[in-house]
Amino acid sequence: MLFFIDETWQTIAGRRVGALGAVAIPQDQYNGFCASLYAIKKKELGASELMHSEIKGQSCFAKSAFKRQALHGDSVLLKAADRLLHILAAYQARVFVIWTTHPDLLTLRHAGTTKVSKPYKELLFDFRALMENEAPGHLGSLNFDLRGTRADEATAGAIQNYMVRTRGGWESHFLCVPNFTVSSVSPGLQAADVIAYLGAHLVPEQDRPELRPYVDRMRGLTYQFTRPGRSARRTRTARRVG
Repeated sequence: MLFFIDETWQTIAGRRVGALGAVAIPQDQYNGFCASLYAIKKKELGASELMHSEIKGQSCFAKSAFKRQALHGDSVLLKAADRLLHILAAYQARVFVIWTTHPDLLTLRHAGTTKVSKPYKELLFDFRALMENEAPGHLGSLNFDLRGTRADEATAGAIQNYMVRTRGGWESHFLCVPNFTVSSVSPGLQAADVIAYLGAHLVPEQDRPELRPYVDRMRGLTYQFTRPGRSARRTRTARRVG
């Protein structure tokens, strides 16, 4: 199972929101997903290579894209995002969102290597639930957007340390070496960027009602599982922390 993770920070209805967005795609489905995304880019955005016309949530869902759609009846960026959500479902992807408005959690990461932040820890718990229930006996690979050498090194170290130092069977479900890739060459990371952008708009206070249909479609791709314990409550992998 391939996991792709991205981060976003937005100001929504006057509130600062931080969100982690992630996409999990079965490894045997990923090459087909990449080919389908290239076909979308070629048709809608005029790309001649897979790495061209990088898809980003901020661009696809910009107010100008909706304005163009209202004035001219179409927007190639919105159409690309719409088709991206469609192929995520077609290739059996599941999406994950952890969002927060808590001032102490808005950075999403810790600067050091000895502690995993609460948002990332909750995201890892949801990843583990998917692996335990849907891919037992297999290993998941964590893939992050390459942001900066020092920050990425700290995040990789923190996740490695958490997996090898704590209980929870992490070594049975994940490779303990996170990968960092430039998003322009990773269709999975571009999908995670779109999910992160939409995920931030799960915040109840809204000033972009035009995004609601896309946010609802994103929620439809989340994974649901039953948490262990006495409550045995159902959990959807799009939730708030803090």
